[in-house]
Amino acid sequence: MFYYFPDNYMWSSAFNLALMAGGSLGEMNRWLSPLREGEPDGEAWGKAWAGMAEQQEAQAAEDLATGLRRSAGLRYLRASVYHASGERQIPPGPEKSASYRASLDAFEKAIELAPLNVERIEVDSPDGVLPGYLIPARTAEPAPVVIFYGGFDVTKEILYGFVEEEFVRRGISCLVMDSPGVGEPLRLRGVPSRPDYEVPTGAVIDYLETRADVDASRIGVMGISLGGYYAPRSAAFEPRIKACAAWGGIWDWGATWEKRWATRSKTVSVPWFQLPWVMGTDTMEAGLERVRQWTLVDVLPKLTQPLLIVHGENDRQVAVEDAHKAFEAAGSADKTLRIFTVAEGGAEHCQTDEPDPARQLIADWFGRRFGTLPERG
Repeated sequence: MFYYFPDNYMWSSAFNLALMAGGSLGEMNRWLSPLREGEPDGEAWGKAWAGMAEQQEAQAAEDLATGLRRSAGLRYLRASVYHASGERQIPPGPEKSASYRASLDAFEKAIELAPLNVERIEVDSPDGVLPGYLIPARTAEPAPVVIFYGGFDVTKEILYGFVEEEFVRRGISCLVMDSPGVGEPLRLRGVPSRPDYEVPTGAVIDYLETRADVDASRIGVMGISLGGYYAPRSAAFEPRIKACAAWGGIWDWGATWEKRWATRSKTVSVPWFQLPWVMGTDTMEAGLERVRQWTLVDVLPKLTQPLLIVHGENDRQVAVEDAHKAFEAAGSADKTLRIFTVAEGGAEHCQTDEPDPARQLIADWFGRRFGTLPERG
C-alpha cells in the first residue's frame, strides 16, 4: 500500500480511499504534506481536509461567476470527497456534523452544475427514510439495477465516486445507498446498523419495483468492505435479488473485531469510536458484544444466487482466509472468488491501492449475469 503518511496505516488508507473516490493527488498533497512529519494530530487532520474542500468551493464560485458551470460542478464534487474524507476520522460531535453536511451540500451542487447523471431517491423502510442516488442506465427499455452498499464508514457520496458510470456503460443502473448504520440515517437520525440487512434491502426492492425504468427481474446487490456482509446477507434471505457481489469477503466480522480490539490493531480504517457508534451502543464492550451477530457462517449456505467475492491477498483489515471460507461455504452453483495479488496490484483492502481492475471486473461480472454484455468476445 502507498503509505503517504509514514507508518500510519489509518491515515494512509484514508488518503488512498479519497484518491479512489476521485480526489486529486496534487490538491491533497498541497494540504496534507505538513501532516506527514511528527505525531498524528486529529485537529490538524480535520482542518487540512476542510481547507482543501473550502479552497475548491471558493474556486468553484469563481468558475460559476464566469459561466463555467461544469468546471464548478467538478470542483464541488471533489470538495464533497474532501469533506467526507476528513469527517470519517472525526468523532461524533458538532465538527463532524458540520463536515458531513458540507459534504452533502457540495455533492448537491455537483449534481446540479456538472451535471451528474444522478437522481436522489428516498425509500420508506422500518428504519425510516433511506436516501440514495440512482445512476440510471441510458436505455430506452427498463434496465437491470445493482444496489450498492457501503460498509463501516463509507457514505453514498463516496460510493458514487467509486463507480460513477461504469455500470451505466454496461447498460445497468446503479443505486448507491445510505442504509442503517451509514451516512444520513446514522449521522442525521442516529439509526445504527442491524444484522438482518434483508429488511432494508426488501424495502429498497419494493421501491425499485415501482419504477417503470427498472427491470425488477434483474436486481443485483453489491457491497464494499463491511458491505461484503450486507450484500450476501441480503441475497441469502431476499429471493428477488438475482446476483450478488462482495467487494471484500466477510466471514465472521465479530471475530475480526475481537481480534482487532485484543491486539489494539494499527491496521484499522477509522478510530475506535466507530464500532459503538455504528452498533448503537454506549461502550466498546457493548459494541463488541453486539457485533457478534454480524456473521455469515450460517448464512452463506442459504445463498444460491450467482456470487462474486473480490479480495486482496494483502488485506490487513480482513484476512484473506475469510474470503476463502466465505467462498467455500456459499451455496451458489455459480460462484467466483477473485484474489488480487501483491504482484499484480490491488492486494490491499478492497483494492484501494489499485482499484480500477476490481471496479471493471465487478461491473463486467454483473453485465454478463444480466445479459447486457456477451458471455465471450
